[in-house]
Amino acid sequence: MNKGTLLIISLLVYNSLLSQSYLGTITKQVNFRQGPATDYGVISSLKSGTQIFIISLEMENDFYNIIDIETDKEGYIHKSFVKIGDIVEKNDRGMFTPSGKTSNYYPEIEIFNNTSLTLTLKLNSETYTFSPKQKRTITLSPGTYNYRASAPSVIPNVGTEYMESNMGYTWQFYIVTERR
Repeated sequence: MNKGTLLIISLLVYNSLLSQSYLGTITKQVNFRQGPATDYGVISSLKSGTQIFIISLEMENDFYNIIDIETDKEGYIHKSFVKIGDIVEKNDRGMFTPSGKTSNYYPEIEIFNNTSLTLTLKLNSETYTFSPKQKRTITLSPGTYNYRASAPSVIPNVGTEYMESNMGYTWQFYIVTERR
């Protein structure tokens, strides 16, 4: 293997680690900010021990983009206040169930939030919010989507899925509890 090939493989592994999500905790009371610097507004103050979801290890101005798991709010915390924990495995089973061909070129997903919580669904850079028990259909362009589904006090579900043209999909958001 030559140096060029090794460098490319190293960069691919490094980039995949950066885009990986992690659980974490806050190490000392800190301001949870709207952006990646101290001049951004404060969303709230997070106490030591607060469980967070670290969207990726990629930082901006030494700030991690995180979700406060308890409130499902997204914002930024300086790296010096974050302890990185377990990897959040990407869902490789797929989340959206094909429901059949449609006459619409654009993929359509019928989503049902079957909980008493507000659901936040992020597909690439677009964010959708669903009230408790809300059902609605969203239309997308065909292609690959990175998704993140989250709700207050729920560890987000993350993964990647390809949405085919002329195809309908369904998805029901519900909460799975595990005893460990």
